[in-house]
Amino acid sequence: MDSTTPIGLGSKLAYYIYASVILLCSSAALYAETWAIAAVPLVLIGAVLVIKDVRILYYGFFALLPFSIEVEVGPLGTDLPSEPMMLALTGVGILLFAQHFRSISSRYLTHPITMLLLLHLSWILVTSIFSLTPVYSFKFLVAKIWYIIPFYFLGFYMLRSHTDCHRLFKMIGIFLTIAVCIVLTRHAMLGFTFDTSNTVVYPIFRNHVSYAAIIVTILPYMWVLWVTERKKWQLLAIAILVIGTYFSYTRAAHLCIFIMLGAYFVFKYNYGKLAISASLALGILFSCYMVSNNNFLRFAPDFDKTITHDNFENLVEATYKLEDISTMERVYRWVAGGYMIGRRPVLGVGPGGFYHNYTKHTVTSFETYVSDNPEKSGIHCYYLMVWVEQGTPGFLIFMALCIVLLIYGERTFRASTAIADRRIIIAATLSTVSICALCLINDLIETDKVGPFFFINAAIIVLYDLKNRKVNTTKQL
Repeated sequence: MDSTTPIGLGSKLAYYIYASVILLCSSAALYAETWAIAAVPLVLIGAVLVIKDVRILYYGFFALLPFSIEVEVGPLGTDLPSEPMMLALTGVGILLFAQHFRSISSRYLTHPITMLLLLHLSWILVTSIFSLTPVYSFKFLVAKIWYIIPFYFLGFYMLRSHTDCHRLFKMIGIFLTIAVCIVLTRHAMLGFTFDTSNTVVYPIFRNHVSYAAIIVTILPYMWVLWVTERKKWQLLAIAILVIGTYFSYTRAAHLCIFIMLGAYFVFKYNYGKLAISASLALGILFSCYMVSNNNFLRFAPDFDKTITHDNFENLVEATYKLEDISTMERVYRWVAGGYMIGRRPVLGVGPGGFYHNYTKHTVTSFETYVSDNPEKSGIHCYYLMVWVEQGTPGFLIFMALCIVLLIYGERTFRASTAIADRRIIIAATLSTVSICALCLINDLIETDKVGPFFFINAAIIVLYDLKNRKVNTTKQL
C-alpha cells in the first residue's frame, strides 16, 4: 500500500481499540502487580492469528512444548503454556469437525484404530461413572479428550501431506534440540555427574525420565528428516539428542534406542506379528509365574540395602541385584496394583484413582525409603495402571489399541511404494514402539511431553493406510 493511501475508518477504529486495551491492561497489571493481565493483548493477537490460520496454533504448540513447565495454580497443577494451548486446539478441532461434518469421509471414523480409540474413551466414561473417586476420574476423562481431539482427529486435518509432517518434525526437532542444548550446558558445568541429572533438567522438564522420554520419542522423526533432506543441522541435531539421552542416565531410554533399531528390521522383514506374539507370550508366562504360589514374595527387597545410588554404574548393578530404590519402589506399587485388580477386576478403581486407593493394598515387605510417595506419583507401569483403574475390559481394549497400531504400522509401511511415504510411516511406528516400551515402567500417555505423539503417530498411520487403500482402489478401477 502506498504511503499516501488513506487508512480506512475500520482500521483506525481497530487500532484505537487495541491501543486502549493495551493501556488498560498495562495499568491494571501495574495496579494488581501481576504480569498475567499485561499478556491479554498478546493473547488477543494470538487469537486473531489463529482465526486466520489454525496452523499457527498447531505448530506453535510443538515449538513451545519442549519449554512447557509444570506450575501450581491454587490446589491444581498444570503445564504452561502447553495445556491451555491443548484446550484451544480441542476447541478448534470441534469447530472444524462441525464446519466440515458433511464432507468428512466415513473411512476415518470406521477405521479399526479410530474404533478402538473411541471404545477406549467410552470405557473410560463407564468406569468414571462407577469410580471410587469420581471427581478425579472425570478430570482424567476430560484430560483424555484434550489429547485425542487435537492430536488424533485434528491430525487428519493438519497432516495431510509430506510437507505437513516434515513441518511438524522440524518444529519439534529444532526446539527440542535447543532445550537439550540448554540442559547439556547446565550439566556440563556440573561435570555431567549422575546425581545432578535430575536437577539440571528442571524446570523445563519435570525430571530426567520426562526429558529422556521425549528425546527417544522424537529421534525417529529427526532420522526421517535427515535421510530425506541430508542437511548437516539435522545430523547434528540427532547427535545432540543421542548425547542428551546418554547423559540423562535413564536406563529405559537407553534401552529404547536399541529396541527401535531392532524394531526397524523386524518391521522391514515382516516379523512384526511374530515379535508381538512372542512378547505377549513372555509377558503372560512371566505374570503367571509371579502369581503362582505367590512367587512374587521371593523378590521382596532388603529394606536396608535398597537405597538411592549416586553413581550410574552402581545403579545398573543394583538394578539386577534388586537393590535399586526406584526399581523396587515400582515393584512395591505393582504388588499393590495386583491386589487392587483382584478386588475390582471388571470396573477397576476408576481412572486417575490409583494414588488415592493403593496404600490400603500394599505389602510391607516390599516397602522402601520413598514409599510415602511425596510426589504423589502413579504406579509406574501404564498397562498395569489401566488394568487397575479401568478393569480387565479397559486393559484389553488398550492392549488391543497398541497391538493394532503396530500391526497397521508395519502393514502400511510394507504396502507403501513411495519412499517418502515409507519413511514417515516407519518413523511414526518406531516412535510408537518407543512410547509402548517406555510405558512398561512409566506412566506417560497423559503427560504433555510424550502423550501427544502417541495420538499423532496413530493419526499418521491411519492417514497413510487410507491413502494406500485409495491408491489401490484407483488402480483396480
